[in-house]
Amino acid sequence: ISAGDSAPAVELKNIDGTSHSLATTVRQRPVLLAFFALDCLTCEMSFLFWDRIQETYGGSDFELWGVSLDSPDEARDFYERSGVEFPVLLDEGRSVAQQYGATATPALYLVGSDGVVLASHEGFDRPAVNAMIETIAAQTGREAIEIAAAEAPDLRPGCVIHFG
Repeated sequence: ISAGDSAPAVELKNIDGTSHSLATTVRQRPVLLAFFALDCLTCEMSFLFWDRIQETYGGSDFELWGVSLDSPDEARDFYERSGVEFPVLLDEGRSVAQQYGATATPALYLVGSDGVVLASHEGFDRPAVNAMIETIAAQTGREAIEIAAAEAPDLRPGCVIHFG
């Protein structure tokens, strides 16, 4: 799935079992789906930036969903110990990642209010994340924040997703 494609209308549960419908949510605000695996060091580096994006733009204008490819217990433990602000949703069986065509983590998909993917990429790409932030800022009417070169490398490959 890439920019211009319709986002698959998926429903995911958070670590407490509450369902989140992408089709319903994007009618109200854009959503950034951030697929991750806890054993991925690139994901670990990305959490801080995702949290900053959620803290800056999250609310009635935008949501960032961290989509864990790990077990519910591992995802719950991560959420409780990390203190991240973004919700952690579960992709048990990795079926949603497959629907999106994700091959590596982290995998980011920014879905606009019309259900169309505005931007996507895998791994960590600082310029691409900054471009996504600019799009989010424009969608929310807020000023764009930036991940500075001193904070992160321009590029860092992600980890291959293994589908079983």
